[in-house]
Amino acid sequence: MSFMKFINTASLASLFGLAFLIVAGCSSTSTITKTSADGPDSAAKSARFKPYAKVITKEAISTPGLFSVHRIGEKIFFEIPVSRLNQEYLLVSRISKTPQVGYGGEELNTSVIKWERKFDKILLRTVSYENVAPDTAAIYRAVQAANFGEIIEAFPIQAFSTDSQNVVINVTGLFTDDVSLLTPGSGIRKQYKISRLFKERSYVDYVRSFPANIEIENVLTFAASEPPQNPSSQVMSFSIHHSMVELPQKPMIPRLADPRVGYFSLWQTDYGRPEPEAVTRRYILRWRLEPSDTAAFLRGELVEPIKPITYYIDPATPYQWRPWLKKGIESWNPAFEKAGFKNAVRVLDPPSPEEDSTWSAEDARYSVIRYYPSPIENAYGPNIHDPRTGEIIESDIGWYHNILKLQTGWFFAQAVSDPRSHTLPYPDSLMGELIATVAAHEFGHTIGLPHNMGASSAYPVDSLRSKTFCATYGTAPSIMDYARYNYIAQPGDDVDVFPKVGPYDVWSVFWGYRPIIGATTSDDELDSLHAWATAAEADPYKRFGGQQWMVFDPTSQMEDLGDDPMKAGEYGIANLKRAMGYVYNATYKNGTDFKSLSESVDDIWAQFSREVGHVANVPGGVVVSRRVFGSTSPISYTPVSRTKQKAAVAWLGTHLVKTPLWLLDSSITSILNPITLTEKLASVQTRYIRTAMSNDKLVRMLSLEAQNQAPYKASELLADIESLVFSQDFMRSPDYYQRNMQRDFVEALIAKTEKTDISKLGEWARYFFVDVYATDVRSLARTHLSQLEKKLQGAGTDAFSKGHFADLRLQIQRALAVTK
Repeated sequence: MSFMKFINTASLASLFGLAFLIVAGCSSTSTITKTSADGPDSAAKSARFKPYAKVITKEAISTPGLFSVHRIGEKIFFEIPVSRLNQEYLLVSRISKTPQVGYGGEELNTSVIKWERKFDKILLRTVSYENVAPDTAAIYRAVQAANFGEIIEAFPIQAFSTDSQNVVINVTGLFTDDVSLLTPGSGIRKQYKISRLFKERSYVDYVRSFPANIEIENVLTFAASEPPQNPSSQVMSFSIHHSMVELPQKPMIPRLADPRVGYFSLWQTDYGRPEPEAVTRRYILRWRLEPSDTAAFLRGELVEPIKPITYYIDPATPYQWRPWLKKGIESWNPAFEKAGFKNAVRVLDPPSPEEDSTWSAEDARYSVIRYYPSPIENAYGPNIHDPRTGEIIESDIGWYHNILKLQTGWFFAQAVSDPRSHTLPYPDSLMGELIATVAAHEFGHTIGLPHNMGASSAYPVDSLRSKTFCATYGTAPSIMDYARYNYIAQPGDDVDVFPKVGPYDVWSVFWGYRPIIGATTSDDELDSLHAWATAAEADPYKRFGGQQWMVFDPTSQMEDLGDDPMKAGEYGIANLKRAMGYVYNATYKNGTDFKSLSESVDDIWAQFSREVGHVANVPGGVVVSRRVFGSTSPISYTPVSRTKQKAAVAWLGTHLVKTPLWLLDSSITSILNPITLTEKLASVQTRYIRTAMSNDKLVRMLSLEAQNQAPYKASELLADIESLVFSQDFMRSPDYYQRNMQRDFVEALIAKTEKTDISKLGEWARYFFVDVYATDVRSLARTHLSQLEKKLQGAGTDAFSKGHFADLRLQIQRALAVTK
């Protein structure tokens, strides 16, 4: 049977009423495009077009490939085979070099395009696959008629090749004009107040054609009133890389997604389904791995894929790091073996010019681990995929030089039980292990796997102190979690502190990549996929928990380890205290300044903040279990137990409200700025107290109370935090930190009673803002303020303390007196 052919739709409004008229219009248009005047033979002979040699002159620098490309000075020409007109290509644009805007390699836009002829022009049009229908469905023609791809550019035909089989167009303006599809988006323009393009300062750097793709890099310069660097210049220049890639002639069978298994995905609305509504379907992104020997595969033998996932190492990569990149990426091979494939992943050195003079890292046929000599502390793993099916076509792992610095800081603050972490800088042997860890994580993204922040909560905290357990399972069931290095293990435990490809990773690769022989459509695979995912629900090591920026589920947090954040925090803080004791000696280098000391102290403070944050997110938490119809249990949401929520608040009292003065070691503060560190510690305290009583938590707790499902009430949470901040000891003569917490607690409660002008908040603040003015949170806060005002009467045992409490009372009285 024919494979489903997809069509795009921008709008289906009045679809059926307009279908006949639109189809008729398309039919007449089709007739026009087929007139003999537009045929290549007559066109080549027509005086309307220049002779080929007059356009593509002897001065042209030409490269054959998908299209032949020609450069004559600043002009760029495409020579498009007539047979390739109306075929579809993927056009991917990424920023390759930026003026301090994000990271080089970040995607600007991905679109499906096609080149088509209309009269004496070649049109560049977009194609969408967000809305689809099979070509066998009755609705297909109506949906097709309602689709009309945008015309991005129109290029006058310059000439035809001598055999009339190729058409020549000048595409220079496509890459030197401000074409929205290929230039920075509205967010960047708004942020830096970009107004217009300076065409005279824009140019095509290079263009290269390969058998399945064309690679172009251009430089565009814009007027910008608030540029991020050199403000007096009032301009911003971007280097942008564009890849035009041929889509597979035979589309892969797409695999339907399941919320219980984490995969990057694409969405399509299918108008050809039998359901009485347009059905949105989600397909996972994955490489096309097909067994080279189906009979052997069916016998249960491991077989090699027809086309393995192959990465090349960027020639710019320092030689000492290459084996570690290879080790990290190829550590995924055992996972693919569980899916039935051997040697599914391989990492190769780039061929020398003598071995292959045509090889290029820019060639989209090759996936490359790109090495950038940049101070950016990051790595990333994007992909280029077929929007029809989710097939990953190519991917480059971006690797910035200073990711080594970031890893060093994490390892120093987290891997205290490993004696190698105590002395900086680290030798290449240890840095190599850190590199392999990051490479394995980023490769996971390139095979379709998102972050699995819920994985680490499956392991019992004390198991992470077991040498045999850690050697087998690593720090978390998934290397796609942000489970960096083992901060729970204590000196003498002698455990492997590194994360590794774990049980969840093996399972998710099996689910996404195991071929289902005999299936010819996505629906044919559903029974097997559902059965596999349902069977895995009972195994906590196979749980998927998505990434959260505002924490709802405290078992799915970033940077945490273990099933008990309070117990994990106890171990972690014990290690941080040890690190604070040797940080001076660890960073000492005779004759240098204190930069390395300051950075390592910052790493300790950052790790402390993470561990406190993990606990502060427990109150008001709800554990999410991803379930579907047919799951072993339909229960999807379970509030964190009362015992655990109250234990979290008590833990904060011990490790945060009781000021952690060990962070202010006098031998360190006398070297670094003691005033700055004092303010920083006070800020950490108030930040996480506010986190524990944040608006989203209180709204969630009140909602559960309304359903009689709240194990711990919002009023109890506020009362418990208040009892810590305004404890009996703190009511006598509070110190600097205690006064600061008390003042901020009152200000936080008052803020919950006031109406906020959202328009005055920044974009990021608006994202996290939860408006509680019209909720019970407002009255709850006013009640606590009223009670606290009475409690503060007569507080303080000295003049300064009395003045402090009197000021707090005055603030409360003013807030309660205001009628909103």
